[in-house]
Amino acid sequence: MKAIFLLLLTILPITTLAQQKRQTPARPQAKATPAPVPAPTFDTLLPADSYTIYVEVRGAGQLIRSSTVNELLEPVLKLAGPPKEFKSALKWLNAHAEEVMTSRLLVAMWATNKNLPEGIIAIEFASAEEAAKFVTPLNEFLPTVVPPEPAASPDKQKPAAPAPPKFHLQQLGSLVVLTQKPWTMKQLKPAGSKLLSEDANFRTAHSRFSSEPVFVYIDVKTIERQQEESRKRAEATRLEQEERVKREMAAAAEQKKQATEPDKPEAVNETVVGEAVPVTTLTAIGAEPGKEPPAPDPMSSALTHLGMGFFSGQPDWPDGVALALTFEGDSIDLRGLLINAPGEKSDAVPFWPKLIPGLAIAPESPNIFPADTEMFVTLSLDIPQVYAAMYAETKRQFVSMTINDPTPTKSEAESPFAVVEKQLKISIKDDVLPLLGSEIAIGLPMQGMGIGVMGIPNVVVSGGANEGKAPILAIEVRDKERLRALLPKLIESFGLKGASALAQTERREDTELVSFLNVFAYAFVGDFIVLSADAASVRKVVDAYLKHETLAADVNFKNYTRWQPRQLHGQIYISPALMESLKTWATQPNSIMSDRTRTFMSPVGMLAQPITYSLSNEGTGPLHELHLPKNLVLMAVAGISGEVNPSPTVQKERMAIGAMYMIASAEQQYKTSKGGGSYGTLEQLISEKLVAKDTIENSGYRFEVTVTGDKFEISAAPVEYGKTGKMSYFIDNTFVLRGADRSGASGMASDPPIQ
Repeated sequence: MKAIFLLLLTILPITTLAQQKRQTPARPQAKATPAPVPAPTFDTLLPADSYTIYVEVRGAGQLIRSSTVNELLEPVLKLAGPPKEFKSALKWLNAHAEEVMTSRLLVAMWATNKNLPEGIIAIEFASAEEAAKFVTPLNEFLPTVVPPEPAASPDKQKPAAPAPPKFHLQQLGSLVVLTQKPWTMKQLKPAGSKLLSEDANFRTAHSRFSSEPVFVYIDVKTIERQQEESRKRAEATRLEQEERVKREMAAAAEQKKQATEPDKPEAVNETVVGEAVPVTTLTAIGAEPGKEPPAPDPMSSALTHLGMGFFSGQPDWPDGVALALTFEGDSIDLRGLLINAPGEKSDAVPFWPKLIPGLAIAPESPNIFPADTEMFVTLSLDIPQVYAAMYAETKRQFVSMTINDPTPTKSEAESPFAVVEKQLKISIKDDVLPLLGSEIAIGLPMQGMGIGVMGIPNVVVSGGANEGKAPILAIEVRDKERLRALLPKLIESFGLKGASALAQTERREDTELVSFLNVFAYAFVGDFIVLSADAASVRKVVDAYLKHETLAADVNFKNYTRWQPRQLHGQIYISPALMESLKTWATQPNSIMSDRTRTFMSPVGMLAQPITYSLSNEGTGPLHELHLPKNLVLMAVAGISGEVNPSPTVQKERMAIGAMYMIASAEQQYKTSKGGGSYGTLEQLISEKLVAKDTIENSGYRFEVTVTGDKFEISAAPVEYGKTGKMSYFIDNTFVLRGADRSGASGMASDPPIQ
């Protein structure tokens, strides 16, 4: 048994080992197949900080078919003479608008990396199949508007190779992406990059303007970083160049020193002791010899510095700016949101840093301004903060001035606020600011103002009588009695000595109006003090307030500001008088425009509407909203289009106007020089080369100059009526240009002025 047991112990391991050797080897495990990379979507295509301008159009086809867009494009197509590629693109888009009716369109511009395409255009479809259907016609159409440049063949006997296209079109799932050059997703989205949709500022802006058809986001922070990096590179390059120039100049000087002998010292003119040396004294123009020019008035200089200080300063821009555009009925609305990181703030109006908003208010000033106020602006200002910012700015300017000039005069050494307070014998911070509230309003007349409105130049706004048409300032008052007692002292300190004796007081119910020789007037109306240089304007405010004929009661003001939030920081209202004047200007026969442009700019029955604006804050940042009448924008587009491609007749008329002013200016020069106090004929002006003969001959107009005594008259008429011009012109020594359609006859002094 023992032998058998030992045999089993010997056989079993051998058998087991043999069995292990006879087993089929295990198959190697297959490598796991990597999951396919999902195609980018509209929201995951762009990483943050890749492009600084992002544009999104919601419902691209709806925008293409929009009546507002087509109305805006009509004058462009008919007046501006756009290239055929532009017309072809519009035609193709209209033909395929149905395919992108609900699609979103993305445009990214201003790349931050040179390896990225300069811009990206992406269109989102409901599925990859719909995107594939759109790629084929788009790929066939693009070469017709962006043709490739044929490459020159080095071998003239062989045909040149086909030129590559100027665009790169590809489909990425449900996206169709168009760029200027080929690119890869690795270039666009490096490993670890954060998506644009994950950026907090972008997400806030995108959520706020989620329903507007056009959305724009501008990454201001990235733009400022790029500009700072560019500035540093430019500064480093400049310093390097300066250092190189210094080394080269030093080397050249050393070579010159070694190559030449030192020059002999020049003789020095010695002055005999006791001998008088002539001294030249410079006398200021207009000053009497031997007397120093009068020093500038410190008070006037201080007020000038304070006025400049309110508009100066280093702007503090936000991290991002979001814009949204909507077309609501008869209005085109633009909204702008300034966005910052949590806990950070920027200027509400970046280019006006001293405009520091106060608490949001429901404006009360519309209750005192007359209903026919043509331009109304009201603001809630944090006046103590404005004062502190201006004080710091003037102090900074003073430090800068003393560095440049170590010996300033006494008036220069004092800050503007110190000069004003010394003159007034008060403390602005302690005696004046506590008396004032936060709301400040301005009423401006537009009558007679030459306004260039959105491409429509030199429009003079018409109006009624000039009575009560001066600018008006209204400031909210917290303590009327203290301010009423302080005002005479302030007025006298500003230069009106004996102001109390010159004051004329008018009482109307419980309102008192005080005027000083029609140089200055004020009145306490409601909770405001109203000030103006014209007593009639202040009187008009008082009457409107007592009769309840104010802006707050005006139908246009109420209807067209209803969209504004009740609590806001600022408000602007421009009455329908502006559009009425534009309509009048467009229909005048002596307005300088073609008949086709006039047709577009003066539609029958066009309703005149006001322009409205508001500044508010919903908690995400300052929100600017501007509502423009659609008809006003249409007029502007027509005016700009007509300016881009004026008709030959209009071009000739403009040349004639330029020639009229040139001849009139030459008359003034001739009178003060060759003429010896007398004006000259056209031939004399040409002979003295004050007027270019070629300009007169090639203008398409004939000019007549009449000189009588100390007056001159210039008239012009088209050489070929209807071809070289329709308008006839007249100007004299008053320099008022007049014109009218006289069927080819010369212009006359009775013609209406040209606006």
